[in-house]
Amino acid sequence: MCGISGVICSAPLRQSELALLSEINGALYHRGPDSDGLFASTHVAMAMRRLSIIDLAGGGQPLYNEDRSVAMVCNGEIYNHHELRGALQARGHDLRTHSDVETIVHGYEDKGEDCIADLRGMFAFAIWDDRKGRLVLGRDRLGEKPLYMLRDRRDDGAERVWWCSELKPLLRLVPAAQRRISPVALHEFLTFQYCLEPNSLIEGIHQLPPGHLITLSPKQLSAEPRRYWSMLDVEAIHCPDPVAQVRDLLDAACRRMGSADVPVGVALSGGIDSSLVAAISAKHYPGQIHAFTIGYRGRPPTDERLIAQRFARSLGIEFTEVEIDVDQMVEQFPQLVQAMDTPIADIAAYGYFEVCRAARAAKVPVLLSGMGGDEFFWGYEWVRNAAVEHRKKGDNGGIKAWARRTFGHGVPRETSILAPLKEIGRSAALSRSLLADPASVEPNHWLARTRPIEGYPSGPAVTEALSRTWLLCNCLTLLDRMSMAHSIEMRVPFLDIDLINAVSAMRHGGLEDFEKPHKWLLLSSFGHLLPDEVSQRPKQGFTPPVQQWMMKLIERHGPLWRNESMLVSHGAIDGDRLRREERSFPIDFQYKLTLAELWARGALA
Repeated sequence: MCGISGVICSAPLRQSELALLSEINGALYHRGPDSDGLFASTHVAMAMRRLSIIDLAGGGQPLYNEDRSVAMVCNGEIYNHHELRGALQARGHDLRTHSDVETIVHGYEDKGEDCIADLRGMFAFAIWDDRKGRLVLGRDRLGEKPLYMLRDRRDDGAERVWWCSELKPLLRLVPAAQRRISPVALHEFLTFQYCLEPNSLIEGIHQLPPGHLITLSPKQLSAEPRRYWSMLDVEAIHCPDPVAQVRDLLDAACRRMGSADVPVGVALSGGIDSSLVAAISAKHYPGQIHAFTIGYRGRPPTDERLIAQRFARSLGIEFTEVEIDVDQMVEQFPQLVQAMDTPIADIAAYGYFEVCRAARAAKVPVLLSGMGGDEFFWGYEWVRNAAVEHRKKGDNGGIKAWARRTFGHGVPRETSILAPLKEIGRSAALSRSLLADPASVEPNHWLARTRPIEGYPSGPAVTEALSRTWLLCNCLTLLDRMSMAHSIEMRVPFLDIDLINAVSAMRHGGLEDFEKPHKWLLLSSFGHLLPDEVSQRPKQGFTPPVQQWMMKLIERHGPLWRNESMLVSHGAIDGDRLRREERSFPIDFQYKLTLAELWARGALA
């Protein structure tokens, strides 16, 4: 796990650009405190910061093929590297380290860009092929690892493309006076509590989409990303025993992701998903897993640490709890916002931040998470309802659906997956009314970005829509930034690609498990591992006392947007409307404004 960055230029690179890349790489220190590396050629330079997880002594980057004609930096973990290594050695490759990501370099030698289909893991990589004079950037299928890109020109007119694992280091390339907040992205943030990829809040900086590659060369820097995977393209299968299939694949995922050359822990909330990950992993690694959980001073109803503690003890695993004090959280909140890199108004963020801090203090640099269990196994009632509505509203078969699948993803449906959440529509209207240029955003922009794609069965269509919005832009982004802020690698067994592909294929083949009982596939597979107080408890995750926290945060930091707001001074929000309407803002909207203002003061200054 690490942070990567780089630049490709249509003209030979200058020493000043290498120095700037070194600064950008230095800003990623928290993502990889163990070592750094640099590759530089005439037109391309790549840098990395390394967090050592596999092959602690020998896995430094950049990594090369045998004759060093292919160089690579990668942020991530390749969980099937043992199988790939054996196959590559059988074909005559000489792998010089035990690093999991070295398999990508040699796989590229054999198959070119198609090697990405063999990778099982989370990753964002950059490969420079010196013989072909081309750069390949790739990102994992679901977007667990980020990759931001910025196109610009030098003073002599030479074109450049920069890339980086985080947004803020790239701001070094944009003078403060030229930094502009994207009105579309700001509208999305104030509507959803996150902005939707590939946009970022800074105009001119965007992300390579999940499941995509892009190939650049010094002579061709205007290429567009191309998709190599989508859960909508998974071929349908009819599985006679989906429960057994899920049982085998999730068990294998926990076994693979629990393997490392350093201690491994689990972020244990006391809910179904993290408890399943803990139970399955403890079976494969008895006495080796360390559980971390959080609680809240005063032990409000959302405090699950006693449940988590009892369960950890039943598994025979080490247990560490952290108690969060609301006043301390309020004072540290600006630090949290800057660690986010991009603003995400999920009130659970501080819980993840503290769990990762505790894991780092305990010298456990890998944590397993239960993220994804709700998103892929119908943990949210409103997502179930969206699947039912999707099935009601259109023909998912026949010649029209075949044509849409064959010639493109078709047009969006009328129903957004977020339509049942009334506060989203309210926030969208309020947000648009505050923009300095409301005409820059269509009135129903939020609906258009959150609709299931027409022409697909309800399960895959709704899950795909959820994965490119809430899961990607809120959950996975938050998990990456909160863990990397403390140099922790977070692994997510529920997002194992073999599991995702299998469940998607079964749903394409007619499985409508959204009509089954709550988390039917998971609880039918592993429910026997959980006590009733876990399996029957409503989902909470690391959810704090929401209203109390928001009110305290707004009281302490809200004056920043009420008085001399940077969002206003930079022309993103209409100051007159803000002052006129602020008393009518719901508390969650005030919280989003507070977080956006704190973020802007760090990003735009």
